[in-house]
Amino acid sequence: MFGNQSRRNFLKLAASGSAMFTPDLLTGPAHAQAVPTLTVAWGADIDSFDPSQFKSDGAYIVQANIYDTVLGWGAEPVTGSPNLSISKPGVFIGGIGESWKFENDGKTLVVKIRQGLKFPSGRPVNAQAVKYLFDRGLQSPGYMRLIFPTMIGVTQADQFEVRDDSTFAINLPAPSAMLLDVLALSNNALLDPDEIKLHATADDPWAAQWLKRNTAGLGPYKPVSNNPGVEVILEATPGYWGPAPYFRRIVIKYASNEADRILLLKRKAIDMVVGPNSMSPKNLKNLEGAPGLTVVSLPDTNCNFLCMNLKKKPFDNVKVRQAINYAMPIHAIIPNVLYGYGEQMKSPIAAQTPGYDGSLSPYKYDVGKAKSLMAEAGHGSGPIPVKLAVRVGYAPHEQAAIWIQRELEKIGFQVSIEKETDATFRQLSSSGGHELSIESWQSWINDPVYHLYWNFHSKATATNKGAYANQVLDKIIDDNMREADPAKRMAGVKEAQKILLNDAAWGLLWYDNWARVTRSELAGVAKYWDSFERFSKMKLA
Repeated sequence: MFGNQSRRNFLKLAASGSAMFTPDLLTGPAHAQAVPTLTVAWGADIDSFDPSQFKSDGAYIVQANIYDTVLGWGAEPVTGSPNLSISKPGVFIGGIGESWKFENDGKTLVVKIRQGLKFPSGRPVNAQAVKYLFDRGLQSPGYMRLIFPTMIGVTQADQFEVRDDSTFAINLPAPSAMLLDVLALSNNALLDPDEIKLHATADDPWAAQWLKRNTAGLGPYKPVSNNPGVEVILEATPGYWGPAPYFRRIVIKYASNEADRILLLKRKAIDMVVGPNSMSPKNLKNLEGAPGLTVVSLPDTNCNFLCMNLKKKPFDNVKVRQAINYAMPIHAIIPNVLYGYGEQMKSPIAAQTPGYDGSLSPYKYDVGKAKSLMAEAGHGSGPIPVKLAVRVGYAPHEQAAIWIQRELEKIGFQVSIEKETDATFRQLSSSGGHELSIESWQSWINDPVYHLYWNFHSKATATNKGAYANQVLDKIIDDNMREADPAKRMAGVKEAQKILLNDAAWGLLWYDNWARVTRSELAGVAKYWDSFERFSKMKLA
């Protein structure tokens, strides 16, 4: 059901195709004029409007469009595709921060705040508001409470400095290659301090509960309707400081079933399907060349890998893990599961990440080599029973599991595929309950040391799903977290890749392509490091 509307009636409405770029009327007499409307579909919902604490893809998509950040990621046109852009490492644009510079040998970042900006409440956007945003991130539960101390070395609120109403500074113990990326994260979005304080309580001093269903920020759009399981409506913010969006209204339709999203596209009832994993590779392939539609595809940083729990036998044996890597049928998975919408993983670091070296991996499909390694590990007298966990509903992982099952059984495993709901999968994954599982990870900060820390450092227990621990690797990560010399840092990243490949910390599978299906006339589509859409950049070609 879509609220009080049946799925059949919802699709009946779609049959008319009336939603596509149809001028609509904004509510209220002040808006009694036709405005361009972009209608999209997703299979997500919004769990919270709090940028520090949301978890759902739907929340991220909306927050990337309703909240400004201090800086933003720049995007450059894709060669041969003038309507498509992609982020590049080290390319940033101003946001709330109009300009920035480094002082104190790179240990201090000074940001000039745009003057004259106001929150929807009419209160000024100034350096004090920006400091509140950073103080809140450091001291409230959520993502930034982990990122600030670990990634950039900020442990105290007084490291965030207000020099005057339009000047904000961050004082670090050492230079950080990740600092500008941190300022671009939507998790670190601007909020109205006084509005937050109005809704704070003794038990909830940062108003996280209030922010689950309310907003208090500034951005190109503002939410005017949030009907879970039905639709979300955004409208362009009046008097916004940046360029006025072409699309003055965004209608986001909820369609949990992929078949429904395809039908809406074909009937021209929507202009685009948004969000990660919203379309399976098979359906992307089938829609190539469909009249009036365009399938866009770009390399992405999302890593898909076979997670082996090193705390469970026999995966504590490096030879077993190496054998599994030689048995990975990626040569079959890319054409038969991904339909070309992916790339073979040759390093635990994504191919789009600085420092990636795809020449280091020794692994290629070789069942004979895999059997030999299993024998060296002391296995071969009988099948080893093991459970392989996958998320229900994510077709590439479910289908890849069948190929992996077949190959692992050739080298001495008896594999049972366990299909789990997303909630169950996440709980068992974070608690170390899986033996084998197909996981995916995307580092929102496209930095190799950031990626290495969260996936392989022994202290990152919540995200190091395989419980990998290596003191030599920990030291390489720690030493390069704030290494100022780029050459030394990249040398450390290369050494880290060698160690992880030799230890076979992951079963290497594939990197996703970032793929979306849009109306052919839609321009301004851009792929950013977090992979979520920015509607304010879109327009008709």
